[in-house]
Amino acid sequence: MQASSLPANGEALSAGQRRRSLAAVIASAGAAGLTFGLTIPLLALILEADGIDSTWIGLNAASSAIAVLTVGPFVPRVLDALGVLRAMYLSILASVVIILLMPLWTGLGPWFLLRFLLGAFGAIHWIIGETWIISVTTSATRGRVIALYMTVLTAGFAAGPVLINLVGIEGWLPFLLSAGLIGLAGVPLLLAHGCAPKLPPRAPAAVALAFRTAPLLLAAAALAGFTDTAVFSLLPVYGLDIGLPQERAVLLLTVMLIGNLALQVPIGWLADRTDRRRLLIVCGVIFLVCPLALPQLLEVEALLWPLLAIWGGASLGIYTLALTIVGDRFDAAALAGANAAVVAVYEAGSVLGPILGGGSMDSLGPDGLMWLLAIAASLFLVFAAYRARIRHGQADGG
Repeated sequence: MQASSLPANGEALSAGQRRRSLAAVIASAGAAGLTFGLTIPLLALILEADGIDSTWIGLNAASSAIAVLTVGPFVPRVLDALGVLRAMYLSILASVVIILLMPLWTGLGPWFLLRFLLGAFGAIHWIIGETWIISVTTSATRGRVIALYMTVLTAGFAAGPVLINLVGIEGWLPFLLSAGLIGLAGVPLLLAHGCAPKLPPRAPAAVALAFRTAPLLLAAAALAGFTDTAVFSLLPVYGLDIGLPQERAVLLLTVMLIGNLALQVPIGWLADRTDRRRLLIVCGVIFLVCPLALPQLLEVEALLWPLLAIWGGASLGIYTLALTIVGDRFDAAALAGANAAVVAVYEAGSVLGPILGGGSMDSLGPDGLMWLLAIAASLFLVFAAYRARIRHGQADGG
């Protein structure tokens, strides 16, 4: 199912309206990212202060990802029923209420339910926001716009923990701040009235269609989720386990995050000027080379820091590219379903990454993490080669 260059009602928007529409949804995503960047470590720190075991804290955090996996495939139905703006407003309002319930209904058990609900309504904002961006961009600029969106979202998420140092974890204040920030995510959307996309009714079985027709994109999103969470959760632990001082172990991740943020716009620029599928494969090669090279370059700083920055850029860039290609491949009726599939497999990878990464380090030592990440990248590249062979066979009439 091929998409036009403007898969929804983007043809009806002037250049100014399109800019206003994109500014609104990207700003809303930044506020939402800031909220969740604050809320996730806040709840973990509160549970830890209450003496909850780390395993249970991790399982509690995973309830949000499970919610995304559960609810994500149904988001296109919500979009059909409410439309873009009303669905986004519902997500924001429900998130405010859930966050304000957390200091009233405390404890591990209640927070499993509340975090599940928060993840479910967050999935609505996430999936519809990305569908919105894809639908109003042209193919010529889609890579750069999505790269800008990913940069803003990630910057907000990374800034969230900084706020904890300012407000602490005691009492109502951090929860009021979190609720206020997600409430602010609705303010930019007021600018979008009259220029938000109007998507047609969803195509039947749109999520399943994405799995049938774009499996390589979904494999790329799964690899991104798997690698992102495994690295961000365990790279400092890897550094400590191989004998690095704590400051240097944390610096490994910091440099990756800098590359994560700094390289998205260049990747988006390349995506608008080169073959996007080939660029996806290049990211897969980076995913293979970097974990294999890292243990060999720990004492070669002239190569270590560029390697980490490039790896960080690719780790987010492969998701940026997957979203960009979704806009090329799917028309408006299938767009929300395809994006829901991308988000679902990304979250599935996010759940598995830290679990298998930790297990590989326990079984094989610190370098087990690097071997696992390289194996995951190898599987993706093998699958990419298989898909390329199928396409060539179909082109030749085979």
